[in-house]
Amino acid sequence: MTTNLDALLTALYAHLDDHVLPSREQPVERGPNRLLTDAEPVCVAVAQVLLRHDPERHWMRAAPHRIGHLFSRLPERGLLSPL
Repeated sequence: MTTNLDALLTALYAHLDDHVLPSREQPVERGPNRLLTDAEPVCVAVAQVLLRHDPERHWMRAAPHRIGHLFSRLPERGLLSPL
C-alpha cells in the first residue's frame, strides 16, 4: 500500500499546487519565509485519514516513518487541527 499511497499523495500534491491552491507566483507577503506550501498540510491530512491514525499524537509519531520520505518538512503538531 505504501507505493500506491506515495503515488496518490504525489499526484494530489501536484494537482493542488498547480490548479487548486493559490500560486506561488503571487506577490510575496511580508514576514518570515514559509516552511510549507499550501498543498503539504492538505496531503498530510489526507494521508492521516487514509492510514486511519485518528489521534493526532499517534499520527505525529507515525508520520515520519510512513510519509516522511515524501516531504522535506512535516507540519508541526497542531497545524492539522483546523483542517
